[in-house]
Amino acid sequence: MSIWLVVFIASSSLFIINYFIYPAIVIIMAGFKEDVDVDVEYEQYSKSVSFIVAAYNEEKVIRNKIENCLKLDYPKELLEIIIISDGSDDRTSDIVKEFESDGVISLHEDQRKGKSNALNRAVKYSSNEIIVFSDANNDFSVDAIKYLVSSFDDSQVGSVTGSKKIYTSSDRQSSQGDGLYWKYESKIKYAESKLGSITAADGEILAVRRKLFEPIDPKLINDDAAITFNVLKKGYRVIYNLNAVAYEEASIDIIDDFHVKVRMTTGGVQTLFTEANFLFNPFKAYSWSFFMHKTLRWFAPYFMILIFISNLLLLEYNLMILIMTAQIIFYILAAIGWLKRASESLSSILYVPMYFVSMNTALFIGTLKYFIGNKSVIWKKADR
Repeated sequence: MSIWLVVFIASSSLFIINYFIYPAIVIIMAGFKEDVDVDVEYEQYSKSVSFIVAAYNEEKVIRNKIENCLKLDYPKELLEIIIISDGSDDRTSDIVKEFESDGVISLHEDQRKGKSNALNRAVKYSSNEIIVFSDANNDFSVDAIKYLVSSFDDSQVGSVTGSKKIYTSSDRQSSQGDGLYWKYESKIKYAESKLGSITAADGEILAVRRKLFEPIDPKLINDDAAITFNVLKKGYRVIYNLNAVAYEEASIDIIDDFHVKVRMTTGGVQTLFTEANFLFNPFKAYSWSFFMHKTLRWFAPYFMILIFISNLLLLEYNLMILIMTAQIIFYILAAIGWLKRASESLSSILYVPMYFVSMNTALFIGTLKYFIGNKSVIWKKADR
């Protein structure tokens, strides 16, 4: 067997494991477990909640976010709303102060030190039993806090993340792709949750017991991953409640989505090294789940490159000619889709390859940025 055939088989296998085999295995295994009771709502609420939103230059969306917070169906005497706008040099903090009479707390410092630093400061200021983190550009379903809090009825649950859904919008290029991606991820996370713990929470809708929160290293990019690992290390579960929903607009231009994916991938690879002792333990089921769900995802573009190169060098086989033809057609469709991405009527046959290739290109650049030493916690905001 030639070395290139080995490379082709290995790369293809790892790619398929990540996108198809691992999701299929966890979903099938979860099918043998009782459904997580996500529909329960409790009439009596006793847990106090600090709702924290980190907002950097969010004057376009912060008013809507605060109004959404004030409409949440949770006892007002048990809900503390904190907006931290460190580094913002637009009207964000001024708008937040307009809601002080509604009990909204504004925290603001002129210097921008990164999201993790801002979250640490806000948690230190807060006083309640459950901390809920959110972003400025999403809306919570009116009962989201109730569902998040109800999950803590299980004493082994240390953190809960909710479901992220994308508003359908024809004038936002990432709407279709983001919507499909998060539906795909939702099925995997729900299955992982039924089997034990999810591999990583989403910072857009994330709740944690205050007693389990540890200050996040300000040098870390992915604050939600740090929170997840700290909870798991203490022996608690991190679960997914699909009825606690956060709705979000997709990026106006897919290039903005591209930059977000680059940053999150750089942060993901950063976690591999900062949490290596925790994540690379062959005797822990969680380590295997993280490897197959997250690690392989971040390095999927490298598998795609190796698949293409090895396939090109194996054209003496008829099957390899067919596979190469399929790859070339797929990438041509992706290129055409990219050139026509502003079209409102872009068909799925162009959109899906375009979105998949562009996001994997972002993964490729994100990993490279980590290895060349570009790990800044300060990022370029997407247009709202």
